[in-house]
Amino acid sequence: MSKREDKRAEVIERLARHFLSEGLGDSGLRKLAEVAGTSDRMLLYYFDNKDELLAAVLAHIAGGMNAALSSLFGEQPRAPALMLQQLWRVACQPDFADHLNLWLEMSSRAGRGDVMAIAVVTQISASWTQWLASLLDVPQDQQLALANLLLAVVDGQLVMFPDDLSRGEAAINLLIEKLSH
Repeated sequence: MSKREDKRAEVIERLARHFLSEGLGDSGLRKLAEVAGTSDRMLLYYFDNKDELLAAVLAHIAGGMNAALSSLFGEQPRAPALMLQQLWRVACQPDFADHLNLWLEMSSRAGRGDVMAIAVVTQISASWTQWLASLLDVPQDQQLALANLLLAVVDGQLVMFPDDLSRGEAAINLLIEKLSH
């Protein structure tokens, strides 16, 4: 890799750690440069604009999350009830809290019409939906719709009960029971 590519990767990694621990909060170029240990002018040397920088960092974070999920779940298809149970268990793990909080923040920004957030959320959602659909042991014509449903249920519980995920447990368990029949 060239020096420029090395520095770009370093900036992405530093900002990824920052976003996971602090959220997007102050995402002005000066603040991002400070966190990355460089100047705002240098950020614009490494990235065409702030949106490209944010998208690169968020894609990096999503890639890490995708790799973690693939490692945890493997490639063996499973019944929807078991998949929902496992997804919920993972969503409740403290190790994933920072990732999920950032995801919810991005989703909220997308819901308010933030063009960059819409693009990132759309891309990440498509990636997660495809991944999950490939692991569902149901007819192929049902996989995408069911993957969307399972992800929406988990996301919904995360949104409704951010301070106490155990409050979403009853709804998740009821759907697991319904999917088991």
